[in-house]
Amino acid sequence: MRYLLLAPALLAACTTMTPPAAPVGPCIVDEATRMRFVGAKFDSGMREELQARTNARVMRTLRPDEITTKEFFEDRLNVMLDDGRRIDGLRCG
Repeated sequence: MRYLLLAPALLAACTTMTPPAAPVGPCIVDEATRMRFVGAKFDSGMREELQARTNARVMRTLRPDEITTKEFFEDRLNVMLDDGRRIDGLRCG
């Protein structure tokens, strides 16, 4: 009888959580995000956290002297890297 009472609680613990919603913009870079990432060595594992913290739907990395397009997208995060792949700055657009 005891086990029947515990069954619903055990089954509820086995359900999967839905993933968080994907960021949809507009991109916002706050001071806490700058402090967290600027100066850190960039790796692809940072992509999801950067997009989530800035609400950016799209992200691109920009290296020194790299040719880029100049259009402005409010939901895009630009991650500026130095020659050593360290994050030099974060900018929306």
